[in-house]
Amino acid sequence: MKWATQSVSGANLPRLDPDRLREYEIPFPPLSDQQRTAGLLEQADRLRRTRRYALELTDTFLPAAFLQLFGDPVRNTKGWPCEAVGNLGDVATGGTPRSEDAGMFGGGIPFVTPGDLEVDTLHPQRFLTETGANATGTVRCGATLVCCIGATIGKADKTRARSAFNQQSNAVEWGSRIIDDFGLYVMRFYSRAIAERGRSTTLPILKKSSFEEMSVPVPPLPLQQQFAVTVERVERLRSVQRESLRQSEHLFHSLLQQAFSPGA
Repeated sequence: MKWATQSVSGANLPRLDPDRLREYEIPFPPLSDQQRTAGLLEQADRLRRTRRYALELTDTFLPAAFLQLFGDPVRNTKGWPCEAVGNLGDVATGGTPRSEDAGMFGGGIPFVTPGDLEVDTLHPQRFLTETGANATGTVRCGATLVCCIGATIGKADKTRARSAFNQQSNAVEWGSRIIDDFGLYVMRFYSRAIAERGRSTTLPILKKSSFEEMSVPVPPLPLQQQFAVTVERVERLRSVQRESLRQSEHLFHSLLQQAFSPGA
């Protein structure tokens, strides 16, 4: 609090004198007001925890639906025909524009880095201009991005727009035999296998050629399309749930600030 910051002494190791602390007067509202505030905060906290839990449950649905339809893709438990990734789509490795070159960053084209793959819904923090994107290359909306080097090796997500990406990731623009959403979830199930293949060196890395040689199952397109429809419905639901969670978090912190701000 501001009072404590202004009351400390000592240059090298700031310290708040216990006697000063004892002198500080804390305003206490009537007990009835405290109980009312505590009740409101408890309700708001219960609401945000409920919405967070609902979102967590929804996040488990798609992997379960995938396994129900296709089985474990790594072990290919349903015996689908298999094909190398490189034969099922165009694979590209990203790059980073030279920071010393003017006019590369600050445009409207998402520039995806491995840190952006840590979250389930891709929200890149940096953007390129057309000049920057032309220097690195881009992939279409719906392409699968897979981190193939470093601590986040195996992480995967899909682009939500035409995007650029750095050299730590490979992108797959799936061809006619793989629907984008199916391809993404196949790569997510392969994340552990990708990480294990990349651990042969000090810095975990899976070369583009090795990535392209990975064999994945290819179920019938109608079954893939059925899964894609499910993905679309669940992503709409998750969008609504995320907004509800955001609102409940805002409500809780607003009540907290109102209850404990000076003069409340």
